[in-house]
Amino acid sequence: MKIIIEENYEKMSRVAANILLGKMYQNKRVNLAITAGSTPVKMYEYLVSDVKNKHYFDNVHYYNFDEIPFKQKKGYGVTMTNLNNLFFKPAEIPESHIHPLDENNYKNQDKRIEQDGGLDLILLGIGADGHYCGNLPGTTKI
Repeated sequence: MKIIIEENYEKMSRVAANILLGKMYQNKRVNLAITAGSTPVKMYEYLVSDVKNKHYFDNVHYYNFDEIPFKQKKGYGVTMTNLNNLFFKPAEIPESHIHPLDENNYKNQDKRIEQDGGLDLILLGIGADGHYCGNLPGTTKI
């Protein structure tokens, strides 16, 4: 593991965007597992301008790996709604390149990713309370 420390949020966000871009600039299908939350907001702002209307990124496919459904609401949950608002819609990512995890496909998601060639990179954020992705403290009763 390589740990990179930057002086501020903007620089950290630019570095994170550059790391994703480094994976995306390949001459093969690239599968990225990404998440939402407050940590990557600025990174997605950078990525939107970096990838929008750049057809050499047509090889990139996106997967979410956690999802929190909205109560009493059908359709996308928290993660996919945020990814759509932060990145997919502003960057005009084709729907055919977005592979959401949801209540209908969660049992087959691992197999689908394996059939698609595996993941090339997973983007995780760490929340202010120490949670990461779907690991939300105090929400699960054992």
